Amino acid sequence: MTTISKTIDECAICNEESTKLYQCCSNENDRICDLCWSKIISSVIKSGKIGLLFTEKLPCDFCHEPIKRDCLPEEIQTRINSILSTIPKTKNPKFIEEFNYSYNNSNELHHCLTNEKFVFLTQRHYNLLGSCIDTYIQSLIKSDPWNYEEIWLPIKDEPTNDHHDQVNIFTSNDFKTNENGCLILIQGSGVVRPGQWARSCCINESLDIGSML
Repeated sequence: MTTISKTIDECAICNEESTKLYQCCSNENDRICDLCWSKIISSVIKSGKIGLLFTEKLPCDFCHEPIKRDCLPEEIQTRINSILSTIPKTKNPKFIEEFNYSYNNSNELHHCLTNEKFVFLTQRHYNLLGSCIDTYIQSLIKSDPWNYEEIWLPIKDEPTNDHHDQVNIFTSNDFKTNENGCLILIQGSGVVRPGQWARSCCINESLDIGSML
């Protein structure tokens, strides 16, 4: 619940006086100011536990009851709603933009509306976004100025769009004609796809650090 006092009260954390304090339980001694709530939620986001708030499993430090989103200051609710907007509307998204993320001119992943950096929600959300980033990086590899050729292995007799039993590699476009050397990008271990050094760096840092571009 939100409590707006007619008299000045103290925040339970910083002890600063305010006429507008917020609480998530019936104990008025546990009311907290906007700034302290903002610090709490920022800490939760940084620790990768904001998903618990959406499922009402994030406990309050004071009453230990689940924090209700509608109890939080309006500014924080707006920020949380922007994080929620990174959940795609389809089960199998294909593009980064479906998460409301995009890469800026510095090749850093940012929220399309708030410009905030990536916020971890769940492992599934992270994996889905990572798969779309795989596709994005490989589309760049096949474009100017790199123009690498994509080859699916093992090579099939007939062309197909079904590659569930194949793996893709990338070769320099003069692979078949250059007698002095060529470059081949192959699959690494785990989820690291051709064109990447580390998925986490592509998401949390930049493509300049995490990819081979």
